Amino acid sequence: MSHPALRLSDSDRVLVIRLGAVGDVIRTLPALHLIRRTYASIHLAWIVEDLSREILEGHPEIDRLIRFPRREIMAEATRPGRLAARIRALGEELRRERFTVAVDFQGSLKSGLVAMLSGAPSRVGFAPGHGREMSSLFANHWVRPRSRWLNRVERNLQMSEAIGAWGDELTLTLPETAGEGREADAILRAAAPGGEPLILLSPGTSRRQSYKRWPADRFARLAARMRETLAAVPLVVWGPGEEDLARGIVRTSGGAAVQSPPLGLRSLAALLRRASLFVGADTGPMHLAWAVGCPVVALFGPTDPRLNAPLGPGHVVLRGESGTGAISTDEVHGAVRDVLERSGGRRTPGPPRLSRSALFTMRLAGTA
Repeated sequence: MSHPALRLSDSDRVLVIRLGAVGDVIRTLPALHLIRRTYASIHLAWIVEDLSREILEGHPEIDRLIRFPRREIMAEATRPGRLAARIRALGEELRRERFTVAVDFQGSLKSGLVAMLSGAPSRVGFAPGHGREMSSLFANHWVRPRSRWLNRVERNLQMSEAIGAWGDELTLTLPETAGEGREADAILRAAAPGGEPLILLSPGTSRRQSYKRWPADRFARLAARMRETLAAVPLVVWGPGEEDLARGIVRTSGGAAVQSPPLGLRSLAALLRRASLFVGADTGPMHLAWAVGCPVVALFGPTDPRLNAPLGPGHVVLRGESGTGAISTDEVHGAVRDVLERSGGRRTPGPPRLSRSALFTMRLAGTA
């Protein structure tokens, strides 16, 4: 069922499907940019869950943002009649948009069902073996990525090629409001009033991915050493349910670390634009840091850096083969020192503008 690339017309109405995790939504943004750059006049909508919706609100390349009602659907999971009514209502909402093309970047049963519910006659999805949960059954145009070891950004860009959006450019857009910028500036002034390098430490993960966490006591030791040897300010950022974790790191560091105020994703992005460095595991905040151009020291355990590492120069990936706990404080401190020395502690210069061919051609030579 593989087809040549679809060529869209100005009258096409396209639905982008990437529903859930923050990092996955961020890594779809370069594909969105390529689609919008290729087809400036199409109607382009994106359906997303509440978890990541904030990232996309007000996005200049999206004409309509559609909320996927995950919470309501899950609440009706044990009531078949109500569940069917909820799904039917979602289908009616989608079909009112008269989509002509649905592009499923997620490749799951849930996203495949959304593509079918949309009523779009052309449904683009991953070929068998490249998606999950038999999602390929819902697509009538299959995409076969050139390797199973593609970084997820490039995998998504290959999906955009299936609708004729080609290009070597790897660019993404994340808007910032004036209010978000003022909030980030105020946090920066309060934490580092002398203009010291601000290093964001992100110790949390989702509960389901707690296996990715680097031990909290090592974050505390790292913060103390950075303050003492690098004259840098470690700011511990945290998400819902992680406040006690952040507070414990600040306490264990002897006050060397500073706890951030609560931040939404957009405010965190604004702060990352002004930071000198980010340290954290393979999570949404790590991908957000890469997206806005903040240098990253990424701490990997069982997940594969080939698929998930930040792209481009200036980042350091450390991996513990048996888990992130195998990464020592010395290793992370050394990586932080090296990044700061290369950058001179300067703030983030801006979002990455990268070449796909330069990033991926050599990398794929030994992994296809």
